[in-house]
Amino acid sequence: MTTDKNREYLEARVQTANSAQLHMMLLDGALRFAREAEKGVLRGEELAYHTPLMRTMDIVEELLAGVRHSEDDLNEKLASLYTFVYMRLMSVYVNGDKQMMAEALRVLEFQRETWRQAVDKLAADTTAEAKTEAPAAAVKKTPSPKPHLGGNAMADIPVGGLSFEA
Repeated sequence: MTTDKNREYLEARVQTANSAQLHMMLLDGALRFAREAEKGVLRGEELAYHTPLMRTMDIVEELLAGVRHSEDDLNEKLASLYTFVYMRLMSVYVNGDKQMMAEALRVLEFQRETWRQAVDKLAADTTAEAKTEAPAAAVKKTPSPKPHLGGNAMADIPVGGLSFEA
């Protein structure tokens, strides 16, 4: 029963998250499984680290797939970073390499912190934008007839919004 509630909660979180939050959730999952795998690697117990390591690799593959959709500079750098992590995890899988596990974890932790800051900034910017728009929306204005001057009808429509792609 608890598992069903946890699954429902996670599904709701995923469905309501923006792309930056989804990216951070993937990083959280990768870190959780990577830390579990690291414990097995440090003990030298292949059976203990195999499953969480494979899950970490699957998530890193998903992160990599998510940044390959665009060829801008940031996405290319992220793709290189996630490829680096994936190759380190492959070395752990093949050789049980403790050093490679530590390197992969360090990069994932850094990425997680970077994305946390980005999500926090995005939330703060969105909140600030909502606060500046709220007072204007609270004042009820009666539209006054305007003479048609032949201008752009779209000029009176406010343009705004913030998007963030991972």
